[in-house]
Amino acid sequence: MINPKKHFEKLPKTMSKSHKFKVALIGCGGRIHPYAKSLHDSGEVEIVACADPSKKNLEDTLAAAGLTGAPVRKYADWRELCEKEKELDGAVISTPNHLHRAPAEALLPRHIPIALEKPIANTMEDAERILEVARIHKGRILLGFVLRSTPFYTKIHELLRDDRIGNIVSIQADELVSCGISSVIARGPWRRYTATSGGSMMEKCSHDMDLLNWFIGARPVAVNSFGGTLLFRPNAALPKKCADCALQEQCIYYGKPPFNEASADAILESSMDDSRYLCIYNIDKDVFDNQVVSLQYANGVIANFTLAFNTRGERAGRNIHIIGTRGRIWGNIDESVVGVNETLTGRTEHFPIAIDPAACGGHNGGDVNHALELLRMMKDPTYTPVQGPYAGYLSNALCIAADLSAREGRQLHLRYNAEGYISFA
Repeated sequence: MINPKKHFEKLPKTMSKSHKFKVALIGCGGRIHPYAKSLHDSGEVEIVACADPSKKNLEDTLAAAGLTGAPVRKYADWRELCEKEKELDGAVISTPNHLHRAPAEALLPRHIPIALEKPIANTMEDAERILEVARIHKGRILLGFVLRSTPFYTKIHELLRDDRIGNIVSIQADELVSCGISSVIARGPWRRYTATSGGSMMEKCSHDMDLLNWFIGARPVAVNSFGGTLLFRPNAALPKKCADCALQEQCIYYGKPPFNEASADAILESSMDDSRYLCIYNIDKDVFDNQVVSLQYANGVIANFTLAFNTRGERAGRNIHIIGTRGRIWGNIDESVVGVNETLTGRTEHFPIAIDPAACGGHNGGDVNHALELLRMMKDPTYTPVQGPYAGYLSNALCIAADLSAREGRQLHLRYNAEGYISFA
């Protein structure tokens, strides 16, 4: 069982016990709630300021962290926060994807640790600019790849590191999205547009592209993808508003669709506006609801990833199957068991993954552990997390390449220059 307090005990004590690290929150939608609560609950962090144009978002975030009535300074604009809050030890940026670049550029020169929610940005240009500024100022960024902090994927990485199945040959992974998150993506005020979210692959599966990169440990060199809108297509037989629909009792998307409880994704409902009451089929949107991506890596490994919306029940959520030269690893994150088979001996071993949701938070136990990485960065000026800006840039490039491949009907090749920046051919 993971105990967050044990995590704290491992951190270097560089400050006196009376000191609390001052942290600001920028962008107070649902995804910032786990950061705010975990950092506040540590007892070593003071949330001193938060910024969001929505007063409701500000109040909801403080309530989620147990800070209702606390003397936290509230700003409608993050620029004013940055101007007035001169003594920050760290910051969390969780604005919509297309608004990541500006606050990151503003804070990196201050040489404070930054937790930047995934994806790093929604365009190659913005991702490259954030990476460039981070390199210039030697900035430390914790990208919001919380799945690296889940007990499930940590166990898989440990088994690969311990050479349980030899060299990786191929990986099959998928993300079968709950009906609740299908609604959030297809009806969310900014998530349903590629211009603001970067597309479904980037908004939902930049996590998964990062996991593949992490497991395989080599540069991706080719991408081929197919995708489109196969589920939530316009239907002239249905009205625009759910309230006018005669099929309310039959439609799973009327009211509040069911979320995946293990991942605690329902917090994203807090960022929805009145668009949640519009027909999921007829609402204006341009993001894919199904996509398959094939990847080739410089070390010869191939990976195949499937994104599909509108799913629930057994084996929904995230699945993975890794084939190595001497065996296989597989599992479903919600089932909390990792399986390993050794080809030579035929032996199969199962590793149950114990998670206390109350202690570890959402994303199947990853949220709290991930937020504590920011605390570790503040306590140890020499610590740089592996899920840093280049990991974010690489995942970003794969998501963009996948969408370009699907829309243009061609395979894309990734070319790296001397600094590691990517161009597509």
